[in-house]
Amino acid sequence: MILLLSLVLSCLACSSVVARISNEMDHRRWTASDQGPTAVGALAQTVDGYLWLGTHDSLYRFDGFEFEKFEPADGEPLGVVSALDSTAEGLWVGFRIGGARLISADGVMQPADPGLPNGVVYSFAEDQQGHVWAAADEGLARHDGTGWRPIGKEMGFTGRHARAVHVDADGYIWAASEEELYMLPPGASLFMGTGIRSQSIREIASSPSGDVWITDRLRERLLRLTKTGSSGVEFEEIPISSANSIVLDEQGGVWLGTHGSGLHYFADGKIHEPTEGRDVSNSYTARDGLSSDYVLAQLIDRDGTLWVGTNAGLDRLQRKTLAPLAISTGVGSTALAVDGDGSLWVGSDNGQLKGFGSASHSTFELDMPINSLVNSQQHGLLIGGYQGVFSLSGDEPVHVAELPVESTPESAIRTMAVGKNGDIWVSVNREGLFVWADQQWQEIDPFSDSERQVMPVSASRDPSGKLWFGYRDNLLVSFAEQKFERWSYQEGLDIGHVTAMLHLPERTWVGGQHGLAYLKDRRFHRLDVPAAGSFQNIYALVAVPAEKNAGESGMDIWVHSRGGIFKLPAAEIERVIAGGDTLLYSSHDHIGRLPMDPHKVLPLPTGVSTPEGTLWFATGQGVVRIDPDKPSDMTHPPVITIQALTADGVDIDISASPVRLSAPPQRLVIDYSALNLTAPETMRFQYRLSGHDSEWVDAGRSRQAVFSRLRPDDYEFHVRVLDESGQFHRPEKALIFNVPQVFYLRPWFLLLCSGALLALVFWISRVYTQREKAALRTRLEERFHERERIARELHDTLLQSVQGMMLSFQAVADSLPKDFHARHAMERALDRADQVIAEGRDRITGLRGEIAPAEDLTVAFQLLQQEADASFSVAYRVSNVGQPLPLRNEVRDVFYQVGREAVFNALRHAQATQIFVTFTYAKDRFEMLVADDGVGIDPIYQRMRGRPGHGGLRGIYELADRIEANLMIVSGVQSGTRIRLILPGTIAYEKAIDDKHNRSIRTG
Repeated sequence: MILLLSLVLSCLACSSVVARISNEMDHRRWTASDQGPTAVGALAQTVDGYLWLGTHDSLYRFDGFEFEKFEPADGEPLGVVSALDSTAEGLWVGFRIGGARLISADGVMQPADPGLPNGVVYSFAEDQQGHVWAAADEGLARHDGTGWRPIGKEMGFTGRHARAVHVDADGYIWAASEEELYMLPPGASLFMGTGIRSQSIREIASSPSGDVWITDRLRERLLRLTKTGSSGVEFEEIPISSANSIVLDEQGGVWLGTHGSGLHYFADGKIHEPTEGRDVSNSYTARDGLSSDYVLAQLIDRDGTLWVGTNAGLDRLQRKTLAPLAISTGVGSTALAVDGDGSLWVGSDNGQLKGFGSASHSTFELDMPINSLVNSQQHGLLIGGYQGVFSLSGDEPVHVAELPVESTPESAIRTMAVGKNGDIWVSVNREGLFVWADQQWQEIDPFSDSERQVMPVSASRDPSGKLWFGYRDNLLVSFAEQKFERWSYQEGLDIGHVTAMLHLPERTWVGGQHGLAYLKDRRFHRLDVPAAGSFQNIYALVAVPAEKNAGESGMDIWVHSRGGIFKLPAAEIERVIAGGDTLLYSSHDHIGRLPMDPHKVLPLPTGVSTPEGTLWFATGQGVVRIDPDKPSDMTHPPVITIQALTADGVDIDISASPVRLSAPPQRLVIDYSALNLTAPETMRFQYRLSGHDSEWVDAGRSRQAVFSRLRPDDYEFHVRVLDESGQFHRPEKALIFNVPQVFYLRPWFLLLCSGALLALVFWISRVYTQREKAALRTRLEERFHERERIARELHDTLLQSVQGMMLSFQAVADSLPKDFHARHAMERALDRADQVIAEGRDRITGLRGEIAPAEDLTVAFQLLQQEADASFSVAYRVSNVGQPLPLRNEVRDVFYQVGREAVFNALRHAQATQIFVTFTYAKDRFEMLVADDGVGIDPIYQRMRGRPGHGGLRGIYELADRIEANLMIVSGVQSGTRIRLILPGTIAYEKAIDDKHNRSIRTG
């Protein structure tokens, strides 16, 4: 039982230690799934700040974002990298197959220097004189600037093999052979034996105080050496199993890497004695998130960050800037409030209420989850839960009132506020808004019919005493002077659920589901913030003076959203409100993320401030503290570099400036990055291409800018990064490049091509027009010849035969008595036959292009009224506009037939009282207009192009189509008819028209 109890206590001790390490350290890891290297056996940080990783297959460089594989200029594979060391000259790289190479500061790998002993290189060290020492399998060597010099018996190092070498803060050189540990004091010429004998010394490290730590893997021990005098040594032997690597941090703590049991941490270098055969140490293993329990290498960089190389990847551990409050475990969500004394109170969902004052802490236990805390002058600290409202005005919580509804865990208090008179306003989940006054509850009528807007989800009181209640779906209600006022989408509120409020003298702010808005001139306005995803679901707004002791003027706003904690500087807010571009902000999102339990209501607000200016936020990592006046922990500003320029997939050399492209690219890509190993996830990039972008483009965490179809010009690419402290950093110089103008886009070439193109178009148009004219002229001549043939045949056959028949009938008529009735009838028929023959001759004449004895269309149309035998009471007029010109025969005939049909229709059918015929002889066209004021043509028959069974209107369209003339008929019932026929002058006229002034002649 005693042994079992001891084992349980040991396990509990280890668990508490692990929990403490997890709480105090931020951990991030990169494995193969993150495109990171594996089997990281060597680590070093060069002067420029990059982290270098030696792995089982090559060498990698890491800037906090990406791993870049090092490729030697000769292309030879490096193989397994066994040792790394950064010096003023560059990075020394040792290989398992033997040999060492120097990578200079400009990134070029130098040729191998002679003299280095063969075999695997275990470690490097640089002494105070700048000499580099190397421990290789077949001996110890020193580089004197020109080559390697083996160190042997002549300097007191009698071992044939070297296992480790190290230079401590005092300048002592420590070297381990396969048998013993040696020491070379400063100024001495010979190594001295320390009396520590071992065949498996793995690594040597030292603290700033001068203590030396040595791992002895096979003998399962850790040695701590203390120098006595100039050459004396005392050591302490600590049993540790599987020790492989060791580093010491700035606090004097020892980090020990093992094979199989992860990391062990010893605060202040104090190693506890083993208990019951067990090593009691602060452990951090794969179960806690480490990439692997097999630790191969460790490094503490210049910012104090611990890097751990394992057989599975790379880990980063750094001390948290915001250590969470010590509250009980198992807490899912917490409510925050600050009382009148400035103490922070934290209420958890397990019923525990803890107060953190400047001098003492208080703890109370309530038998209910605490959903809401609010401080008031009248009641002190008010506590809300499903059992009602409690007050902590004295030494113990006092029950103020039961809930106004049945007490169940589901009907908990969502939020509370206290009015001027001490009345307590309570939002009860799923029930509504209630007020406790005069020792009784009063229910407030709902402000919406929507079930989603039954109760407020947030509440606050502004400096004037006005109460504000935030609802879901863009509803906000204020209460003052016994009067409610409703604010919604009509007043510009467009942030979804109103979950956070902040009241400043100059404006009221609200935050919610979709960002931030402020009240101005009785209307809400959205604040344009970048990277909208970071500002979704805002649960707390806290104001802090932009400058310490600046009062309420110039208030920075700290935003706590589901994504983290963000600081909006006062100057940036005012600039954006005045119409400026993208708002700049600093980010603390890596420590501020909120716990999102879908089954629990998040107590609001999630952030508060104390009178001293300290900010407290309830996060997924507990309740954390931020000092807004504390400078950034980043000791070295991020180094920004423009890494590559790619044009249409081809890499362009950017070493020379300016860069001149060979041709305008369709797609230009610029890669950039910033060296920040401490907190790369907090940095935000902005870039601007001078000549293309008028403002800075917010790229967020993207490290690539893409441009399409840049016009020829000179460009300068600028990039800057905003770190977590809100400071901008820029590279040493911008990228300058030129997009050339190709010859086919130069002005003279474009002008020449335009002229040639216009000439070609003009020539093609002219050829096409002439060809069409010739084709039309040919068709008209063919039709005219065909009509002449038809007219000739009709005259020689039909008319002659009819004339013969008439002569026969005339003879018969002459043989009858003059008073015989039949004779008179036959003579009348013969007279009509004469008219038919006359009309036939006229038709034949028309077929031949002779419409009338006179060539003028005006005269021919003046005779139509007599031919139609119409009443002379109709106002009929024919006129010319312009000097009449000779027309082609086919054209004249078609215009005559179309006009004749139109006039006859107007005289005989349209019941017109006025008919006007106008011929226009213009240089570019010949036009005929026949207009009347008759009954018009039915629109249906216009669409059908004629009345069924009648061919007049259809014939007009066919005649116009025959010569490809433009026919327009405009008519309406009782509104008359206008028939316009137009043909280009080049086709209508017999000869070309000169530029003489056309005179207008009107006759009729």
